[in-house]
Amino acid sequence: MPFQRPASVPIGQVWSRFKGKERDGKPAKMYQIRDMDDAKEKCLELMKSTFLRDEPLCDVLEINRDPVSIETIMKNWEEYVAQNVSLACYTEVDGEPDELVGFNIVLVKSIDDIDEDLDTVKGESWKKLLRTLIEAENLCNVFKYYGVDKYLTSSGLTVLPEHRGQNIGARLFAAREPLGNALGIEATATVFTATTSQVLAAKCGYETLAELKYSDMLKFGINLTECTTDRAKLMGTRFKKQQ
Repeated sequence: MPFQRPASVPIGQVWSRFKGKERDGKPAKMYQIRDMDDAKEKCLELMKSTFLRDEPLCDVLEINRDPVSIETIMKNWEEYVAQNVSLACYTEVDGEPDELVGFNIVLVKSIDDIDEDLDTVKGESWKKLLRTLIEAENLCNVFKYYGVDKYLTSSGLTVLPEHRGQNIGARLFAAREPLGNALGIEATATVFTATTSQVLAAKCGYETLAELKYSDMLKFGINLTECTTDRAKLMGTRFKKQQ
C-alpha cells in the first residue's frame, strides 16, 4: 500500500528558512522551504517543461519526443506528489510564501512496496530510463544498509534559472532531514543521474552507495553512451536523530 502521510504531521508546514545572496546590487531575499501542498499542479508543469528538457538521461533518450512516455511520467509524478511529502521553495515576504522558485518531488519508499512490472510500462523511452534507475537501485539494498523499513527518495529537483546560485538545491536536500524526523523516517537515498546533482549531494553529506556506468546498460539494449554524464550514482545518508 502506498505511503500515506500521518495525520500527526499536518500538511502545510515550513521546514526551513534562509537568507539568500545579494545579486546585481539587489538586496538578498528571504526564502522558505515548505510542503508542496497547493503548488503541485504548477510544479508538475515545470517538471514537464524544464526537467524533461535538462535532465541528461531524458535528453539522450529523447523523452520529449515520446508523448506516450511523457504521459506515463506525468502519471507517476502525480502519484508521487499525492503522498504529500514533496517540498517547494518560495521567496518569503513578511513570513509568508510569495514566489515559487524551486521544488523537489520527494516520496517515501517502503520495504513492502510492490516492484513495478516493466512489461506493463508504457512509453519506450521511459521504460529504458526506468530500467536504468532500477538497475542502479538494485546495486545496493538501501533498507538493509541503513537498517530501515522505509526511506525518503526523490524523482527530480528543479530550481528556476533566475534563482540559481542561491544554494536552493542544497537547502532542499537539507530539508529532507526535518521532514524525515517528523515522519519517523531515518534515512534518504536517491539515484542521481547528472554530475551536477551528484556533486551537490556529496557536498550535502551524501555517501555513494553504488555506481552504475551507463555503458553497462548496453547489455540490455539501452545506449546511453552519448550522455553528458558517464554514470549514475545511488547516494544516501542517515538523518541525525532529534534530541
